[in-house]
Amino acid sequence: MTTTTLNQLSDKTVKHAKPKEVNGVLKDRRYPDGGGLYLLATAKGGKLWRYNFSMGGKKETLPFGKYPNLSLADARTLHKEALSKIAMGINPVEEKRANKAKLKHVTNEKKNTFKSVVEIWLKKKEKEVVASTYTKLKRGIERDFYPVIENKPINSVTKGDIVKIVQSIEARGANETAHRSLWTAHQIWRMAVSSDRAKHNIIADIEANDVLKPQSRNKTKSYRTITNPQRIGELLRAIETYKGSHTLRSLLKLLPHVALRSQSIRLASWKEIDLTKGVWVVPSEHLKLKKQFKGLREYDLTLPLSPQAIAILKEIEPYTRDADYIFSSPLSRKRPLTAEAVEQAFKRLDFSEEITPHGVRHMFSTLVNESGKFRREVIEAFLGHTERNKIRATYNKATYEDEKKELACWWGGFLEGVKHG
Repeated sequence: MTTTTLNQLSDKTVKHAKPKEVNGVLKDRRYPDGGGLYLLATAKGGKLWRYNFSMGGKKETLPFGKYPNLSLADARTLHKEALSKIAMGINPVEEKRANKAKLKHVTNEKKNTFKSVVEIWLKKKEKEVVASTYTKLKRGIERDFYPVIENKPINSVTKGDIVKIVQSIEARGANETAHRSLWTAHQIWRMAVSSDRAKHNIIADIEANDVLKPQSRNKTKSYRTITNPQRIGELLRAIETYKGSHTLRSLLKLLPHVALRSQSIRLASWKEIDLTKGVWVVPSEHLKLKKQFKGLREYDLTLPLSPQAIAILKEIEPYTRDADYIFSSPLSRKRPLTAEAVEQAFKRLDFSEEITPHGVRHMFSTLVNESGKFRREVIEAFLGHTERNKIRATYNKATYEDEKKELACWWGGFLEGVKHG
């Protein structure tokens, strides 16, 4: 019971305080000093300073520490400080709890370094990519990121830190590696945010082409392609198990079936697609045409869709029907996936040395031409290599649509066969 009489204990009493014995069993014993302060002599032999008080209709116990580490005089000083806080409306128990939580947060933040997050990300990545790709990722981070931010808390890393890193990579003549490193950082921060290790994905605020030179487009390099059916099957199976975003995986699955340029697919909206008729009308603005032809509806590309392509689009439809783009960015439903994201996906699939997104068109053209089943002009029309003569273009459009539909179905069947073969 709390008493108004203070300083009841003496140093001698405290020194010789013992638990009480009840029927041969030791029990905790309280030695009150007054004002709610007491020494608890425990059955286990300890001596603990405690302060009992009531605040806001709630009973509280504030622990001060152990005797003899905390003397009687020290305990009284802490008791006096607690009384002053209560008089000011501060609950010392809640204050102590809040300070402890704050200290724990600060300690955790110090432990939550860039390196610790990377190690978690790499462990996950090791299960998703082949050994050679994993090794490249790990070495790149250790070489370029660790010297600058290895032991820095991830929430203390700034956009300036990242820009400095990727620009130093570019400065040694490795522009493509710099872009790839920025994408790697984006994946690390995305994982950190989703697992509550980072507050915000700072990489999402960095536009690659604002801080780095645009990636060079080497024409010879962009035409890399695969024509071996067995290897094509391996590519298609790799796409099926791709671990990236749902929209990006769907784009990768659709790309071989429609043989469009990456831009035409990335910028596609649902108003271009008629799933009932199985037709995709690609607007001329999204095709590779001279400026004077863009926006002219007679230069739109009418592309028949195979059953496989329709199935892929139906699968993604519930996810993006209300988005501005069929294949919207995971960062914003009002933005399409970037060309860089598609190219990076081929690298993650470990096929970038053999085929590029544009190389898929060459794969289609080569194999369909070699099949001998379709006229060359039909294949060219399917690829959107538009006839510039308006009269001839109108005639071709009228006569090629049925053959293009047959071509789409044959090609879809071929891809399905090699994927399961």
